[in-house]
Amino acid sequence: MKHTEVYAPGKLYIAGEYAVVEPGNPSVIVAVDRFITVSVSPSEGPSGTITSPSLSKETLHWRRNDCRIFIEEPNEKADILLKTMEMTEHFLYEQGLALPYYDIVIESTLDSSDGRKYGLGSSGAVTVASIQALLGSVGFALSEDRLFKLAAAVHVALQSRGSLGDLAAAAYTGWIAYSSPNKHWIERQLDQITLSSLIEQPWPELEVERLPAPSSLMLLVGWTGKPASTESFVASVQQKNPDVNLQSFLEKSRACVTDLISGIKSNESDQIKAAVRANRDLLLQMSRTKGLVLETPLLESLSRIAENHDAAAKTSGAGGGDCGIAFVQTDNQKERILSEWQSCHIEPLPLTVYDKHN
Repeated sequence: MKHTEVYAPGKLYIAGEYAVVEPGNPSVIVAVDRFITVSVSPSEGPSGTITSPSLSKETLHWRRNDCRIFIEEPNEKADILLKTMEMTEHFLYEQGLALPYYDIVIESTLDSSDGRKYGLGSSGAVTVASIQALLGSVGFALSEDRLFKLAAAVHVALQSRGSLGDLAAAAYTGWIAYSSPNKHWIERQLDQITLSSLIEQPWPELEVERLPAPSSLMLLVGWTGKPASTESFVASVQQKNPDVNLQSFLEKSRACVTDLISGIKSNESDQIKAAVRANRDLLLQMSRTKGLVLETPLLESLSRIAENHDAAAKTSGAGGGDCGIAFVQTDNQKERILSEWQSCHIEPLPLTVYDKHN
């Protein structure tokens, strides 16, 4: 085992939120230039260690027990990392490779200076970077497709309610059109076949397509300073009148996301902006039907300010806090919008799309 360091990016949803949780429904996601960095090294002690400020101020110590990984100090926030380590080790075991005890260090630029999350998909980036670091420490690598599938298997094993889109953004990077797989099918496969076989198979409903970056528009990102929980919001949507207008919502979401993808491919700024606005209207209609506050007052202000300057804007992700986005065509629009956001206590985030292929 050799020392290995890997980083994976955060993400922003451009369109398709909530609908994408249902298998086969499209979304558009971008990877952004904020990262989770994971390094692993052989441990010198009788157990391994985890150093991560987001998990604990103290170094955590982990051990193996009957192919399971546990830490000596119970910490629910570490569940995703421990399951990632456990399933990656299991995958390597299937390849005839065994890891010694190791030390893992995790650093993040996905949070604010005081530790609040921006809503950029830190759990997805942690999973993808950790898998890559552990595989790389023994000279093993996976294609983007297989990397995503192994990371997705981890989250499905933990019964994630999310779409797994943050994992796709971290694995593929850049602009992607993404439709989520059938998680119930994945759960059944996890009980029946090896991980190696699972990631080699085509997955029902899963679609990932790399998109060109539209040069006709600039992407602006504003942060409200209020973290939001994707899991709790998705759970609320699924639990409150789950059948009310669902099919209509999915069909309308598919239509506007398809228009957006077409606009991105042809670099048609008006088509992109119209699709973003249509998706915002659809999400707001859905949230009112469900009795949820998707747009907090600050997120509503973010979009209103942008629209006043002929930009197209909406929430990004689950809503209820976190980030909003806007598409502008000129530097003058950009400067005016960012200035007014700051006046309303909305923090502009200097993010750009990260594409590892460029």
